[in-house]
Amino acid sequence: MKKCFGLLFLIWMTLVPITAHAQIVDTEKIYTYESLTEDMLLLSELYPDLITYKSLTTTPFGRNVWAIKVGNGEKVILMNGAHHAREWLTSALLMKMIETYADSYIDVKTVEDIHPSILDNVSIWFVPMVNPDGVTLQQFGLNAYPIGLHPFLIEMNKGSWNFTRWKANLLGIDLNRQYPANWSHLKGVNGNPSYQFYKGTRALETDEVRSLVDFTYEIKPEVAVSYHSSGNIIFWGFNQWGLTHTTKFSQDYFAIAEQVSSFTGYPIDEPESYQQGGGFTDWFIEEFGKPAFTVEIGQLIEDSSLPLEEFHDIWIRNKKMGLFLAEKVYERKRKMD
Repeated sequence: MKKCFGLLFLIWMTLVPITAHAQIVDTEKIYTYESLTEDMLLLSELYPDLITYKSLTTTPFGRNVWAIKVGNGEKVILMNGAHHAREWLTSALLMKMIETYADSYIDVKTVEDIHPSILDNVSIWFVPMVNPDGVTLQQFGLNAYPIGLHPFLIEMNKGSWNFTRWKANLLGIDLNRQYPANWSHLKGVNGNPSYQFYKGTRALETDEVRSLVDFTYEIKPEVAVSYHSSGNIIFWGFNQWGLTHTTKFSQDYFAIAEQVSSFTGYPIDEPESYQQGGGFTDWFIEEFGKPAFTVEIGQLIEDSSLPLEEFHDIWIRNKKMGLFLAEKVYERKRKMD
């Protein structure tokens, strides 16, 4: 596959001068797993010294969970999207960041007020589509899968042939209820495989989540961001009740959350005494004791993906997120040195 895309890239390069930086990531159409894969390969060919990628796992239905690194710094942050199938606009957002940061690095220009040379000191790993099988079902419906699977999928979708509301992976497991943080005590979950809210039979049951957890242990990020799509809010804590604003860690952590809120315009959710858990950032905070944010990028919308026309505003809000957090990591490193 890589050779095929490499040939296409060479043909494309003969038609478009490298100085033109023609847009690769198209955010004006439904952003598919195939689009992501093709864009990743083209970008890695265009920026071989800056962008690398690897597959974290292959799903039971043959799709890769891709991880893409931008930068060459030793310190690392991790950003992921599309745990939920109908939230694929987060994948487009993260891929747009990858392209924009790489373009700006080569052109020696800032992204808003941040220079991408920070990528020499801090690398950003992106996992733009944690749930490629679910995304494909949500976007294309039953025709994307063998007919033998159709009765099972329809049953999990409560008898409906319309899959636009689908959140789970193809086995009917909600990937953002698969992480060990408070998994045994999750509330409001379905008892059987479903288009949403089924936590599975055990934590880390799914290949997608288990591979992301293993990868997180491998790269040991200083900060993590998990993008979701509905609610226009930032969730930033887990089981820190009574510590918020009182310890040095909490004060520094909250200060970063406030800055993120300031430039994105998303309000901060104050951690409550009881928190559900089961999500990636819940687990990351509990396991690593480091900052993590769940960012809901758009309006509260139920049973559907966000409209494509919202992307422009979402991009303006979030475009410098990765570089901003990379700067914060580097600043902390310099203070500790």
